[in-house]
Amino acid sequence: MGHEAYIANVIIILVSAVFIVSLFRAFNISSVVGYLVAGLLIGPHAFGFITDTATIELLGEFGVVFLLFSIGLKMPMRRFQVLRRYVFGLGLMQVFVTITVISSIAYFFSYAPTSALLIGSALALSSTAVGLQLLSEQGDLAQKYGRISFAILLFQDLAVVVLLVLLTTLSTPEQDLLDALSTAGMKAAVVLILIVLFGQLILRPVFRIVAKQKAEIFTAVSILIVLVTSLATDAAGLSKELGAFLAGLLLSETEYRHQVEADIQPFYGLLLGLFFMTVGMNIDVQVIMEKASDIGLLLGGMLLVKGVIIYLLCKSFKVPSGSSVRVAMLLAAGGEFAFVVLGPAVEQELVSADAAQVIYMTVAISMALTPFLTQFGLWLNSKLDLKESDPALNSKNTEIDDLRDHVIVAGFGRIGKMICRLLSDRMIPFVAIDNDMNRVMEGRARGLPVYYGDATRDVVWKSLGAEKAASAVLSLEEPKTTLRASLMVLRRFHNIKVSVRVDNDEYEAKLVQAGATVVKPENFEPSLELASSVLKGVGTNDDEINQIIDLFRRTYSPQGHPEIFRTDDLVSKGVNSAKEPHEGDVTNLAFEKIVLAADSITPSQKQSDVS
Repeated sequence: MGHEAYIANVIIILVSAVFIVSLFRAFNISSVVGYLVAGLLIGPHAFGFITDTATIELLGEFGVVFLLFSIGLKMPMRRFQVLRRYVFGLGLMQVFVTITVISSIAYFFSYAPTSALLIGSALALSSTAVGLQLLSEQGDLAQKYGRISFAILLFQDLAVVVLLVLLTTLSTPEQDLLDALSTAGMKAAVVLILIVLFGQLILRPVFRIVAKQKAEIFTAVSILIVLVTSLATDAAGLSKELGAFLAGLLLSETEYRHQVEADIQPFYGLLLGLFFMTVGMNIDVQVIMEKASDIGLLLGGMLLVKGVIIYLLCKSFKVPSGSSVRVAMLLAAGGEFAFVVLGPAVEQELVSADAAQVIYMTVAISMALTPFLTQFGLWLNSKLDLKESDPALNSKNTEIDDLRDHVIVAGFGRIGKMICRLLSDRMIPFVAIDNDMNRVMEGRARGLPVYYGDATRDVVWKSLGAEKAASAVLSLEEPKTTLRASLMVLRRFHNIKVSVRVDNDEYEAKLVQAGATVVKPENFEPSLELASSVLKGVGTNDDEINQIIDLFRRTYSPQGHPEIFRTDDLVSKGVNSAKEPHEGDVTNLAFEKIVLAADSITPSQKQSDVS
């Protein structure tokens, strides 16, 4: 293919992505669906604008790699450790049980045992790219169902190495499966240990040197680390995505993670869009029409079987019904690893080409349906959670029993919502409480961990996991209630760093004397000061706080995204009566308070550090 053809393909991809994805977003439909439809339209099975998809598929694979790297950056090791029960417990059970059930069904339909096992393995895995992209778009990675979904997807990435070894062993019957697994496991363990040692010993000094150079050198090193670690795990028989996630996990412990994230975000956003477009290009409408009954039967059966298995396994791990449904709906579809597993199997004639084509189409369609299944799961979650919820919090609430070092937000009004959004963006687990049932129902309808309760009662805070929490923020409407609740928390839970928003000078001295961080008055920038205090309470250093708040200010300013800050009751009174502040209204004094919250950075340093 000549250079002109490459340029023409790039133009076609960009034009189709801009118009079609923008159209879907205008109708509030996930961008994933837009990319899939765009790929279908320009691909070889529709209008045929692009016929050679090999290069695009390669670039698209690296989009998933960069996505996992970005997720790792947002998840420091201390938060990842909380997930180990779900990774190696729920994730392991999901893979094993789903492969067993689907393989048994395939064997019942007269497939050979080897073919049935490979088909079951291919369909048991879900789409890491689609699942994580949807969780990121919706800001749900910090929610319980988001954490559980991520844990299962992470174990599925680990399971790929076993499936590839199994595939190799089945193609060479004389090879012993146990020996092959042992060899692959040792090789993978060595590579993972080397990556961890490399990260702990070399990454920080390297970035300290590179940070003094020009910005493009910093970006180049970031991309180099992603590629090297992903290729290292790929060479060891593990997935490239796992290596990228480990690299991000190691960098998440350094002070450079936010700059690295900002540098690679444009790359993974574009490449991930290419990945979804290549999936759309592989959807052959003619094959779907010819084998509509087979594809429909397999699609319905796969979604039903996987959904039921995941739901029941989640319930066995004491996950609430609403969250269990959301996990099941998100992960019921097939994933990109089906193409990885079945491709070599077809070449080795372990699975017939016709059967593989039906599976490919089924998986591609299911990936396209995942955003709609996720919305359906959200709707079911709101019904189940609101029906099950009690006016008082249950002390054994399974929604928060696995939380450690989390944030408790008392008051889910305008300020509380903004802080919850910031915490979700940084994958910091939180739980919110309010005594207004309308606000609680609004939050639950969005899948957020918001509960009804009295913030002045210590038993309520205990049920929120206050003994294990790192920080608390109180943004209540009544000044006296705020004072009582704050003093109670400071007196009963010494491990919590308390930040309070107050509108009344009368109570400020009492709160400061008791040890609380007090913020006033109520507007955008002082609210960010409140958020910075919360971030400091969960162990974030001052440099990172400054970068996070600055990025959040530029991304979610009231002028650019008013819907984030306006509650329904404010909007019903009219935008003018709400008197929302704009960036231009922010006083210099309020901005200086933000800088003081990160007192290790001077204004000149701040300007140079944040690009």
